[in-house]
Amino acid sequence: MVQKSFVTSLPDKSGSFLKASKIVADNNGNIIRVSYNKAVDLHMLFIDVEATDENIFKIEEDLLNVGYINKEIPEKKVIEISVKIPDHPGAVLPVLEVLNEHDINISYMNSVAGGNSYQDFKFGLLIENPKIIKTLLETISKIYPIDVVECDSSEENLDNTVFYIKLANEIQSMFGLSTEKTMQFISESNRILQVLQSKGENASKVFDYIRRVAYFVNSCRGENYKTNIQKVMLSDKVTLYSIQPYCGSNTYLLVSLDELVMIDTGYAIFADEIEKVIKSLIPDFDKRIKKIYITHADVDHCGLLYKLDNAQIFVNQKSAENFDKQLKGLPDFREQTELHLGYNKISRIISGYTTPDINKLQIIDKNTPKNHDSFIKIADLYIDDLDFEIYEGSGGHVYGEMIYVCKNAGVVFTGDILVNISGFSKERAEFNSLAPYLMKSVNVNSTKATVMRNQVVDIINKISVDNKKPCIICGGHGPVSILQDIKMINLSD
Repeated sequence: MVQKSFVTSLPDKSGSFLKASKIVADNNGNIIRVSYNKAVDLHMLFIDVEATDENIFKIEEDLLNVGYINKEIPEKKVIEISVKIPDHPGAVLPVLEVLNEHDINISYMNSVAGGNSYQDFKFGLLIENPKIIKTLLETISKIYPIDVVECDSSEENLDNTVFYIKLANEIQSMFGLSTEKTMQFISESNRILQVLQSKGENASKVFDYIRRVAYFVNSCRGENYKTNIQKVMLSDKVTLYSIQPYCGSNTYLLVSLDELVMIDTGYAIFADEIEKVIKSLIPDFDKRIKKIYITHADVDHCGLLYKLDNAQIFVNQKSAENFDKQLKGLPDFREQTELHLGYNKISRIISGYTTPDINKLQIIDKNTPKNHDSFIKIADLYIDDLDFEIYEGSGGHVYGEMIYVCKNAGVVFTGDILVNISGFSKERAEFNSLAPYLMKSVNVNSTKATVMRNQVVDIINKISVDNKKPCIICGGHGPVSILQDIKMINLSD
């Protein structure tokens, strides 16, 4: 028995794959792999078949007869690609094998040692069938980082492949990514494209949004890191600082006489910038007892958990389980939603996210039900003269979400369950518009999210009535706010 890969061009109508499958079956062939990716080509289907030599020949003949394989030689094209190949013996062989598999003639080839562990190989490729260019580029890109130096991309479908390969090279340079991370970025960008195209989205728009996410994060680094800060006296003994970056989630500091409690920590890529801001607000930061709590386990709220070694980290059981899945290489709770998987992965890559050490986490709850439809109290948090109740939501935004409620101080930390969108600056509004497009919704379950949001509003309204003054709302993004006539408005400094 032998194996052969058939690159077929199927008509865009129902029954096409069935017809091809019957041809294989009628000739005693066994399909051992099928690959179809709308992001690569609307019609192209890859079928690996195992059969005898005689039957392989008959399968190919039958596929030709129904027009699923085209052996006519179209106009030739030459493209130039640059491939980063490890500088060790035999490393170029996988690329040559790909070219040989696709019957690609090399018109020229040269390499330059870069003084590091890679060589830049430039290939001039003579392409007799332009329809395979996309497949060729994508196959090589899964092995080594690749860039398209020159290519006639007049074919509309080819533009997508060239674009995301070029984008991956930009991202690698921008964030100093390893080869492995760059390859992951290519794969996850393609995953996002494939899912959104299947839902009718335009490829160029999808790539534009992916690019904007990366560029926005990068543009906020170092000296360009900007944040707004609000200071609120919650009591005679506890001061609240709200650190609101232009990119990523808020970080809240609850400062008492000798203790510092942080709620959420932002993106990992801004660790140095956030730490600098915190130390400017709290000069004795290094000497203080530090505790970190989170509202939920998204990467933009947990970026510094791995970094602050001298801080105690408190999480609920579901968030700890989320981190455990990450460490085991399994999809975490957000990634179990198809639309969120690719975006979460590229967010991890470009933000430099590292999963915290599970052994350093302190679990705040016991025997919490796996599923529940309303907020349930799971723990208490005491900060000097303030008593907080910690409630776990149903998982509308993400499984394991929590809010922190202090009735006597009249403040609620709502995470991303309730966010002051109307108070966003132009920059925050721009950045926070990207994820909802690429994931279609920032919530894993919109119905549950609406229920949780309404329940939070009820809690806030009750506190306001009981205290006879507006309850302070500390959302996951944007300014601290209050509810006034059912609208969120910024809290005056």
